[in-house]
Amino acid sequence: MSRITVNRFFGGIAVASLIGCATVQSGVVPIGKDTYQLSMTGVGFATQANTNIKALKAANEYCDKMGKHLVFQHSSESGVYGFSPRQDNLVFLCLDANDPAYARTEVRRDPSVVVQSR
Repeated sequence: MSRITVNRFFGGIAVASLIGCATVQSGVVPIGKDTYQLSMTGVGFATQANTNIKALKAANEYCDKMGKHLVFQHSSESGVYGFSPRQDNLVFLCLDANDPAYARTEVRRDPSVVVQSR
């Protein structure tokens, strides 16, 4: 094999590896007052955690562009690693720093959960 053929071969492997971990983002969609939804789909060998993190980063960047702060609401996941694309549907708020909903200190507690150590 010539040197050029070997370089093309390994270059193709590098490109295929990067494509295997790609994620595809939908646009951010307003779904209520200060509330938005974003879908992120991981293809190839992207993990669910990787897809979720990329969705949160994209949502954070979206809020930053408006000079606001991200407040996570909820997300739903789908897909099976290696068999189907992993998807994260993220719902979030973009709030001002002085918004009472952003500054709240409420902590939810579940009294039915007991932590024990041995």
